[in-house]
Amino acid sequence: MNFMDKARLAERAARAAGAMLEQHGAFEVRLKAENDFVTEMDIKSENLIREMLLIACPEDEFFGEEGGGATKAIGRWIVDPIDGTANFMRGQRLYAISIAYEHDGELVAGCVYCPGTDELFLAAKGEGATLNGRPIRVSDIADLRRSLVHIGLGHRNPEILAQTEPIFFDLVHAVSDLRRSGTAAYDLCCVACGRAEAFIEQGLNIYDYAAGYVILKEAGGRLDAWREGLDPIESGSILAGNGRVNDAIARILNP
Repeated sequence: MNFMDKARLAERAARAAGAMLEQHGAFEVRLKAENDFVTEMDIKSENLIREMLLIACPEDEFFGEEGGGATKAIGRWIVDPIDGTANFMRGQRLYAISIAYEHDGELVAGCVYCPGTDELFLAAKGEGATLNGRPIRVSDIADLRRSLVHIGLGHRNPEILAQTEPIFFDLVHAVSDLRRSGTAAYDLCCVACGRAEAFIEQGLNIYDYAAGYVILKEAGGRLDAWREGLDPIESGSILAGNGRVNDAIARILNP
């Protein structure tokens, strides 16, 4: 399979998982950590996706939010079966299924599917990015005062929250407006398709942003680290932007 074939396989798995999630009845919920939940539907979604991907590509490894798996491999699927579990469990429509493919340490294919809105974002290295089959690009807005910025507060981690709070009001006064969706995968896709100019959050895990990163990059965007000197992929310190406002936002985040 080439990278686009991997992306299309991810699409099939995401749509199958999405159909199952949209038809769910009652489900169990348990607390993983402070303000962090997992439902039995997260696990069912991950199991379904794992089975579909590995039946089609038995040579690949798998790493999922709920079940873990391979941390390194020549070919590895990286999956968040429900990104935005808190939204999902409360009946809100904004949650996503995120599937990325990594080849020899490089993220090369990504699929983010939002069943509640029936939006499917797809990208493969060198092939561009699409939303429901139509090409997407980041916005050309360079003026921070006109920029819409998505933000994650990192509220589950007291240290990260303490770092975020001081810059929150500086951002409010510097940009057009802020948004918080509760799903990093969707936030990245909003930047990729020009609905927002940037997304910032710290303390993310690779399954939160792997697929969204590929989509953002193929749509012409840029991924930097929130904190200077960090690698965003390795650290989970994310400043994702259209490339035109990244530097201005970085000056606010690193005063």
